[in-house]
Amino acid sequence: MRKTSIAVTALLAAAAIAWAGGDPWKTKSIDQWTDKDVLEILQTSPWAKANIQAQGAWRPDGMTQASGSTGIAGSKSDTSHVGAGANPEQTGATDKEDSAAASQSTYSVFWWSSRTIRAASMRRAVLKGTMTEADAEKTVSNVPDDYMILVQGTNMQIFQHRGEQAFEKVAYLLLKKTKQKVYPSKVGFTKTADGTVNGAVFYFPKKGASGEPTIAPDEKEIDFYLQLGDAKLLTYFDPRKMVDSKGEDL
Repeated sequence: MRKTSIAVTALLAAAAIAWAGGDPWKTKSIDQWTDKDVLEILQTSPWAKANIQAQGAWRPDGMTQASGSTGIAGSKSDTSHVGAGANPEQTGATDKEDSAAASQSTYSVFWWSSRTIRAASMRRAVLKGTMTEADAEKTVSNVPDDYMILVQGTNMQIFQHRGEQAFEKVAYLLLKKTKQKVYPSKVGFTKTADGTVNGAVFYFPKKGASGEPTIAPDEKEIDFYLQLGDAKLLTYFDPRKMVDSKGEDL
């Protein structure tokens, strides 16, 4: 009897250790997440790519700078700011400054439509006392109609000056299995109380024109590309790892 009791106790202890050391999005309910758990989710989880720097000169395949074109977002040839709410007095010098600032900044890219990543953001607000648990739960329970990618950077002035529409054609998801490129249906900015842009959300359709899923269940890698001035921001997501206690989480 004593040996059995010791064995059961050992199993329970092992289970407790595994629980404590596992991924919080799989082993804990949201209301149990600590500041440390939230930080882990927002920095090192499969839905988060933190501290990425834009690199090199890049242009989406097939895009040319034909006469009358608005050009690449953030580049000298980009005139989209005229109709996208940017300062009409912006000069070529400012264009160059925006491009240089974008290439020198670091960015974090989040798969924002994920319930896990949104829950972490809401949980952080709850822990800071700026949101109630009820409001956080209600927000997370709303399932987005699109796949959403959130980009935040140490310097967002290129977004501030260019406007949302300028970035609709210079970002895409690349599905490695089918080699299909999926472009955003729209781009929306998040802003501080004073109107400063602090995030850019890219919306990608969940279904194709004929109703088929944009991302197949057996997809192994999804690359995210974004043109920033004369440089590219590039990262990837592995949907096989983007799973929480409820299953697939895209």
